[in-house]
Amino acid sequence: MTVFGGALKNIGMGCASREGKLSQHSNCAPVVDPGGCVACGECALDCPANSIDIGAVAVINDKLCIGCGHCIAACPEGAINVRWDETTTRLQEKMVEHVKGALAGKEGRCIYITFISDVSPACDCYGHTDAPIVPDIGIVASTDPVAIDQASADLVNAEEGFKNTALTAGHEPGGDKFRGVHPKVDWEAQLERAVELGLGKRLYTLERV
Repeated sequence: MTVFGGALKNIGMGCASREGKLSQHSNCAPVVDPGGCVACGECALDCPANSIDIGAVAVINDKLCIGCGHCIAACPEGAINVRWDETTTRLQEKMVEHVKGALAGKEGRCIYITFISDVSPACDCYGHTDAPIVPDIGIVASTDPVAIDQASADLVNAEEGFKNTALTAGHEPGGDKFRGVHPKVDWEAQLERAVELGLGKRLYTLERV
């Protein structure tokens, strides 16, 4: 739902309390396509919040759903999908607002390190992974969480994408690899919100060592 997971996501989601994680995902409950659902029950078995009931088709209880997306990955029929609307942008904004809270009082005392390797097309909260979409790039470090995420994204996009992977567009160097996997999500929303909150800048100088 954020498409891109770097320093901001690791802090905002990773350092949030359980209540904070639920708050961030609160308006992102997936939706079941009744025409594709065969009521096999795999989604209900994989749901950590016990929010899915199985009748003629699977039914997701929005009040219990935590928006983790496990059911999307578990469904063998591909009948469960994200509600592609404003919720993905709002989730990113709330995630970055949690970054602001996590870093309060720690200004000037943090360093961020990102390993740009095994760049997979899906979130690591899924119970499986997929083939990388670009070659391993290296390690980046910065005292600015926004700059390091922007640099990491730019480095990924500068690579030539792998064929025969989840990447369906943007294979060429400079192509948007993130939209090539998730074309309906504006992954830059998290960076824009981070700048608005004064967490850093998207401009950077890359020093290779």
